Amino acid sequence: MPLTRSILIVAVASLLALAGCATGSHVSLGSNPPQTGTISMVMTDTPPAGVTPLSFTVMVTSATLNTPSSMVSLPTPTTPIEVTRLQTEVGFLSSDSIALGNYTSLTLTYANPSLTFENNTGAALTVNGAICAKGAVCTVTPALANSTTTITLPSTIALTNGASDTLDIDLNLANLFSAALSTDFSAGSSVTIVSPALGQALPTFEDVVAQVTAMDTTHSTVTIQNSLGTSIATVNSSTVFHDFPSSCKSTLATCISVGQIVSANMALQSTAALIATDLFFKDTTATESEVEGVITAVNVPAQQFNMVVLDESAPAGVAGLALGSNALVGSTGATFTADDMGVDTTGYLFSGVADLMVGQEVSVLRNSTLSSGTSLTADRVLLRASRISTALTVPAACPSLTISTLPSFIAAAGTAQISVLTSSSSSNGLTEFAGTANACSAIPTHATISARGQLFSVVGGGLPTLIASKVVTH
Repeated sequence: MPLTRSILIVAVASLLALAGCATGSHVSLGSNPPQTGTISMVMTDTPPAGVTPLSFTVMVTSATLNTPSSMVSLPTPTTPIEVTRLQTEVGFLSSDSIALGNYTSLTLTYANPSLTFENNTGAALTVNGAICAKGAVCTVTPALANSTTTITLPSTIALTNGASDTLDIDLNLANLFSAALSTDFSAGSSVTIVSPALGQALPTFEDVVAQVTAMDTTHSTVTIQNSLGTSIATVNSSTVFHDFPSSCKSTLATCISVGQIVSANMALQSTAALIATDLFFKDTTATESEVEGVITAVNVPAQQFNMVVLDESAPAGVAGLALGSNALVGSTGATFTADDMGVDTTGYLFSGVADLMVGQEVSVLRNSTLSSGTSLTADRVLLRASRISTALTVPAACPSLTISTLPSFIAAAGTAQISVLTSSSSSNGLTEFAGTANACSAIPTHATISARGQLFSVVGGGLPTLIASKVVTH
């Protein structure tokens, strides 16, 4: 299985720290102005051949940033982290105030790992006492070894007044899982430091689909929440509103209302605040949740498909439908459409069950009356962005990349190759390049890439095509 990388972030602002204090305790503001600085902590993401994680969730139960003689406790999220979605994304966890100091290491503790995978090894697998039959999609609780890990920083972070740095933690799933699919969080972890003082950009958080739960027009902020957490972002004159009803006048007060479902792109600031750079309208209702997942099987005659759930727009989730669930979706009478992801998909068809394929990510607008637990009835099926990590074996013929080393569950469904189509034209929507290559032509053969984009099942002899909105070269 190719290496996958995911990114998580905890923004930590030392807004209540007094000058010279490095004990890690929070203090009240006195008559002297505080000395302030900001730390952002970022985390980036091989089981046996034939096992591709479809969903991997885990809780971070403790995090400390350490000096040689003390530690600072950082806040931890109250919701699980869905790791596989973050192959090309950044996920925000939390922010807090900390003391100034010279920090040399980071300690993280994990709990409650849950893995959903399709067993394409050719034989039954036993994972922590649970048997997964050949060809089955199984959700298991991996055995957890070394749940606490301390990572030495590559250099000391001297958090001084007004400073801002980001810790980028790389969690390598290829090393995290053993052959028996147990987890060892002390394996494969490393850290790099991103510093705005050196001209390095702070992370952005893209395509966060969530329900609007609050808005503050006085301070121009919007609160969005889904099953993976809550974000509060500032809306300003640079925020771009997409696909909203005609009554929208490109302001918070005229476009946003509580209960809407939106997709947000947000930029982290040096103060640990979030700015909403783009807001995409998805739906007006809070009674029917958007349930997003990756397709694992398609039954065209029955107008049904199976998907593993990766995200839910409902803040408390959907009853009986946990992340990682294998859901059966009925789509008779549903509307099929490709989502607005900022790239041009003109000429690519997505109008019914016949256009579905294993490996696509879709968002189902769940009919609340006809759905129950893992049995869903769709009012609408929206083609979202798939995320595929692979090692390239064919030289790039830019603007296309042909990938033939596919995740095992896609290959097992009969797909041998996928074409990844990139764009350098702003009129078609630019492909974002990240990692070690800043353009299609700079990607070397045999590089490992993670591609994000809408995946279309092409009929008539053509290859399935992923219209890339982002390509990360590792």
